[in-house]
Amino acid sequence: MGRLEELLDKQRDLGAPTDDGKELAVSGTTLVEQVQDHLNKVDVLQAEIDRGLKSTETENHRLQYDVYSPKIRLLEDARDQLMRANVAAYEKERDQKKQEVEGLYLVVNQVKEILRFLKLETGKSVDINDDDLRTYREKSKEGLGYIFEDEFLKIKLFVIENDKPKNKYSLVALGRTIFTEEQLKLRFHYGIHAHAAYHFQLEAVLREGASVKELREWLQKQSQSKLLTDLKGDFDTVKAAYLDTLERYQVEDFRELLTDLCTCGYFYSIFDSMAFKNGVQTCGRCSNKMEKLK
Repeated sequence: MGRLEELLDKQRDLGAPTDDGKELAVSGTTLVEQVQDHLNKVDVLQAEIDRGLKSTETENHRLQYDVYSPKIRLLEDARDQLMRANVAAYEKERDQKKQEVEGLYLVVNQVKEILRFLKLETGKSVDINDDDLRTYREKSKEGLGYIFEDEFLKIKLFVIENDKPKNKYSLVALGRTIFTEEQLKLRFHYGIHAHAAYHFQLEAVLREGASVKELREWLQKQSQSKLLTDLKGDFDTVKAAYLDTLERYQVEDFRELLTDLCTCGYFYSIFDSMAFKNGVQTCGRCSNKMEKLK
């Protein structure tokens, strides 16, 4: 049974007159009139809903942008001003303390540099033998002798054959020094088409040419002082600082800062990563067991 049929049955039960279902009376009105009335009421209610929404949105817009936004901006400005003041005060105090730290580290860094010098192996040979350099795949090699000789740094020149089709020869400078890379930074190029039997701190390709003769002639035209300045880096300054350290200090002067000491003179200090490892340490120079001081 459909919805309309149910309504008709209810009206019959109430004794309401019918006209073949075309006009039904309920409380004195027809269904058509009720539908129209209900739709009108729906329109009225929906209009009220729409007016209420518009009114609410208008009021909320007024509250947000006319009433509270200016207040919020004032509060945010006050907040931001206080926050900037806090940051400025912190940065001022931080910079002052950093200056104090830098001042304190002047002595610390000076001692660290002294210890690095004292740890070097005095009398260590920096000789460079021609046999120390070995070419790949039996390529040719010719030693041109030392361009610089010092007890702490020696630089030797070689011409070696490379794998290039035209400029197949390279003029190479090799250097060995007692100073560490941390103390003396020298030029180091990879790919010189040879390998060393012992470590070189300086490896530099100076020029490439079609023949050994061409490279020899180029070398004769170059200013030796300019070439050495480029190859030696800060050697003279580092050497002077090293000799001054040896004259003024010895390892025992800093014994309280040492953690491990070897009979060969090698040591670890509180500045070394190895310093506070548990157990007896092996000497990094002679491989003997070291005396634990801390």
